[in-house]
Parts: sequence; structure tokens; C-alpha cells
Amino acid sequence: MERFDKKGMMIYPSPIRKIIREKEKVLVVKECYCPKGHSLINPQAVFHGFEGIELKVRAGDSEGRIVLSPIVGDKTRVAVGIDLKIGELLKIACPVCDTPLPVYSSCTCAGELITLFTTADNDYSQCVGICNRVDCFNGEIKSGGHLATFAMLEAL
Repeated sequence: MERFDKKGMMIYPSPIRKIIREKEKVLVVKECYCPKGHSLINPQAVFHGFEGIELKVRAGDSEGRIVLSPIVGDKTRVAVGIDLKIGELLKIACPVCDTPLPVYSSCTCAGELITLFTTADNDYSQCVGICNRVDCFNGEIKSGGHLATFAMLEAL
């Protein structure tokens, strides 16, 4: 097993990597946009070979960034410049233009599902909803007007 990748970064063993190799199909969010059309995909943050989703976050007086794994079912995230506290509600914005990302719906945890558009034209029938509460991994994907929860997709 290799210890470092091509860029010299240390490789950490991950149980999700084995699952990805063994599954025939893995659902990955490859395009993600803010309401103004800026891409939220960050090529510098790679999760199991796929580029991550970068978001600007605020909690109280603290501000930073989080990068989420684009692989549905992989709950990996990296926080940069901010300490996240379990149960805390985050304000989520575009890292490019600082535009707040719109609320898609309420979450079952009393947080809000925040909209990440999968097309640059702000189409709510093509979006991903993620909860703004730290450690709530509830989310939804809407594709072609059809809704699927992350729990339904993980069972595939």
C-alpha cells in the first residue's frame, strides 16, 4: 500500500475507499453551483479521486471553509479556519462571491437543508440539499424533479 500520493500528500486508510472499489456504481456530485453560477467544486481537495465541494461557513463570530466529499454516502468533510461544534447551526455561503446559499426546506433536526445547485441555472429540480447543523448528515438530491434522500441512495 502506498504511503504518499502523486502530490506528496500522505494517504490515510479509509473504509469508504473499499466500499467505492467494490460497488459497481457510486453516485458522485461532479458539478455544484451557487445562486450566481460560481462553481463550488474545488480541484485542490480530492476525496477518493473526486474533487470536493467547498463552502464558506459562519458560526457566531467565527468564519472558515468546509470541503465536503462529493460521494453520496461518504460523510467526510474537512474544516479549514474554523472549529466546528456538534449541534451548531452554520450560515453557508459561496466561497467566491459570499452569496448566502438558499434554504431548500426544513430538516428533521430543526436545521435547514441548504441548496447546492447541480446546474448553473439555479434549477431547483436539479439540486442537492445539505443540512446546516454540524453532524446532521441528512440530505436530499433532486434530479429531474425526482426526490431521493441520502438514506435511499446509500441503500442502492
